[in-house]
Amino acid sequence: MTTIAYIAARFERLPMSGYQRKLFAIIATAWFFDSLDLGMMTFMLGTIKAEFALTSTQTGLLASSSFVGMFLGAAIAGMLADRYGRKPVFQLSMIFWGVGSLLCGFAQNVEQLMWFRVLLGFGMGMEFPIGLSLVSEIVPAKSRGRYIAILEGFWPLGFICAGVIAYFFMPIIGWRGIFIALAFPALFVFIVRRYVPESPRWLAEVGRNDEADTTMDRFETSVMRSAQMNALPVVTRNMEAAATALVAKARFREIWQGEYFQRTLMLWGLWFFALLGYYGLTAWLGALLQNAGYEATQSALYTVYISLAGIPGFIFAAWLVEAWGRKGTCVLMLLCSAASAFLYGQAAA
Repeated sequence: MTTIAYIAARFERLPMSGYQRKLFAIIATAWFFDSLDLGMMTFMLGTIKAEFALTSTQTGLLASSSFVGMFLGAAIAGMLADRYGRKPVFQLSMIFWGVGSLLCGFAQNVEQLMWFRVLLGFGMGMEFPIGLSLVSEIVPAKSRGRYIAILEGFWPLGFICAGVIAYFFMPIIGWRGIFIALAFPALFVFIVRRYVPESPRWLAEVGRNDEADTTMDRFETSVMRSAQMNALPVVTRNMEAAATALVAKARFREIWQGEYFQRTLMLWGLWFFALLGYYGLTAWLGALLQNAGYEATQSALYTVYISLAGIPGFIFAAWLVEAWGRKGTCVLMLLCSAASAFLYGQAAA
């Protein structure tokens, strides 16, 4: 009989092959497009502010509107994914941000633009946790930390490409044309639909055991073909017992009890302040440079230069997370970020 632990044990005995890397590349590409769309506002905010004659308050609300949508999308994504599956929710999220980006190109006033950015952000907020879940569920535990770090690295890559696109195409097609063009990557949903399987772990969890077995059989066949293997190790009782600890189901309230209470508060606080610092600086950077007298293309180029440091950062983190572990890597990166933010403030002064 198929169990969640048995499916997990079958996953954990698999080698990391080209097939899993292909699935990872598809998911990471979707993340890249998300980052591209979200980061583009940094480079167009100053131009939009001038065109609509926005006040500082209106500009701030516009810059924040995507994050309101992301909050709502992320809040509902987990529940939807647990009920309907990872794959359909992942696809739906791409449709949301694609439609949102398209509508942004036709906004007639700042109020419409804000609402459309909320819709775009809603799709992005849905996609991020589902993308993480999919990667976590298809990559063996021994390689998971590295691939999660690499996945996060596609975020600065998308942001950098947003600046490059703004630099070359803003003078030609304007911000509306760019928003419309950025809706087309949502067609990547057809690639996801064609190649990314539903998570066998989720199928087993909801009791769809026959589908879980069939999907897992296909997954194993693809791995063997990719790795040029004739057979896989037999799942033993010890493997299944070890996997049981990895798939133990917990309730939401448990993260607020006992030893998990402090960890939950710490992690929520860490993410809140890290994102506050990151987006608090980057969302306004393009507009601040334009206010300082730089052309829109110049401000985009300078922002790209600053963001390039993210590339060696995530490559280093992907290696360090396996050498030092998650906690040590996180502490080091946070300390480096704090020092950089301090120096950034001194330079701005």
